[in-house]
Amino acid sequence: MATAFKTNPVGLEDLLKQCQSGDLQLPDFQRSWVWDDERIRGLIASISQAFPVGALMTLETGGEVDFKPRPVQGAPEAAATRKPSALLLDGQQRMTSLYQTTLRNQVVETVTPRQVKVKRWYYIDIRKALDPNEVRQDAIIGVPENRRMQASFKVVLDVSSIEREYAELMFPVNRQPDRVPGPRRRSPD
Repeated sequence: MATAFKTNPVGLEDLLKQCQSGDLQLPDFQRSWVWDDERIRGLIASISQAFPVGALMTLETGGEVDFKPRPVQGAPEAAATRKPSALLLDGQQRMTSLYQTTLRNQVVETVTPRQVKVKRWYYIDIRKALDPNEVRQDAIIGVPENRRMQASFKVVLDVSSIEREYAELMFPVNRQPDRVPGPRRRSPD
């Protein structure tokens, strides 16, 4: 029996929502999510410039081959109870990185390029993003869990409140257009 391959141009927001709901999951044999902070920032930078970041390959479920599914890392528990309509065979690192940084609305647990565990919120530095002389990846900032960056024991960036985000011209990558910003709960320092 011949297998038919087809392209299916689904929008990124729809794909991320499918990860959230569990409609798009991974086959259980897929390796875990492993991307580091630098790769995540590079992916966000590429997407912010509308650069192509590669195709995804999915397999519709319900056919002759039936792999055990598992949700994208960080998806709600309810996603695991849903039977997915498709499994993500290629593109898991990119989709998980984007899901974790944009839709999940929780701090991202990742590693530095030297494999040191860190927790990050991702922001676009609007000044740098609008400067044609800046490298876009330098405009993507990974901020510690408490939303304060320090250098030599001095706070050099504080985006711990929505007002501070505005004052610093830092746009949170996880800001959803349909969510009205409310008071932010402080994370433990």
